[in-house]
Amino acid sequence: MVRVHERLLAALLVVATGAPAAPADDHETTLFPDAALHFEGARYAPDETDLEWTTWIGAGLGVFTLHRTTGYVAGDVETILGSERKPFDAYQVNYHLEGGFRRALGRYLLVPFFHHVSRHLIDRPKTPTVDWNVVGVRLLGSLPPALGARARYAVGVGHTVETTGVAYAWELTARLESEVWRWSWGQAYLRLAGRAVTSSGNPVPPQDGFLDFTAEAGMRLRRAERRLDAFVAFEHRNDVLLLQPGSRDRALFGLRLASSPLPYLDPVWP
Repeated sequence: MVRVHERLLAALLVVATGAPAAPADDHETTLFPDAALHFEGARYAPDETDLEWTTWIGAGLGVFTLHRTTGYVAGDVETILGSERKPFDAYQVNYHLEGGFRRALGRYLLVPFFHHVSRHLIDRPKTPTVDWNVVGVRLLGSLPPALGARARYAVGVGHTVETTGVAYAWELTARLESEVWRWSWGQAYLRLAGRAVTSSGNPVPPQDGFLDFTAEAGMRLRRAERRLDAFVAFEHRNDVLLLQPGSRDRALFGLRLASSPLPYLDPVWP
C-alpha cells in the first residue's frame, strides 16, 4: 500500500511540475513517468481576413514505463483566428491526437505512433468531415559532438489508414534543430522542418501530393527544462483551407512556451 501511495504522489508531482519521476528498475512498471505542456501563438504576414493568427495548446503524458519503453498519449488543438466578424474571430480548429511508445536505442529514440487529425470550421455552415489517421514510426537523435554542432533531428514515415475528405497516402517528415549561439541565460537556434505527402489518387485533395516546409530562427530563454522561444519563421503550407486545394507562403512572428523538451506532439515536431 505504501508503494501505491508513493506512485500516486509521484504522478501528482509530475502533472503539477512537469518534472520526470525517479527512474525505476528495468523490470518495474512506472506509472506517469513524465509530462509536458506547450503553448504557441503567432501572427501571419501577410494576413488574410480568415487567416491572421495561429495558436496551439497541447500536452503529452507518459502513461507507463516498462523495460525502458514508455507508452504515451498526447493532444494538440490548433485554432486559426481571423477578423471576418470581430477582431479575433476563431475561424478554424484542428485537433491532433496521438498515442504511441518511446524506446531508447543507444543515443536514438524510436517512436511507433498512431496519429489522428480532425479539422473543423467554427460557427460557419457545416462542411463535409475532414479527418485522417496515420500509423507510423519516428527516429529521433542528436548529431555526434565531433561535428561541432549542438543539434538534434527527427525523421518519420507514416501511412494513412483511414481518410475522410482528403486523399493522403504516405507521409514523410523530417526536422533538424541546431543551437548557433549560447549564453548563460539562453541560446539562439535555427530549425528546419519538412513534410511530404503523397496522394492515393482519389478525386479529393491532394491530387498530386505536396511538400510543406518551415524555416525558423529564434531566441530561447531556458530555465532547467522550461523554455520560452521568441521566433520568426517562413512557412510554405498546403491545404490551408478546408476542401480547397492550394498553398500559402507566409512569415510567422510568435512566442512558444514549453515545460519539457520531451518529444510529445509539438506544432513544429513532425
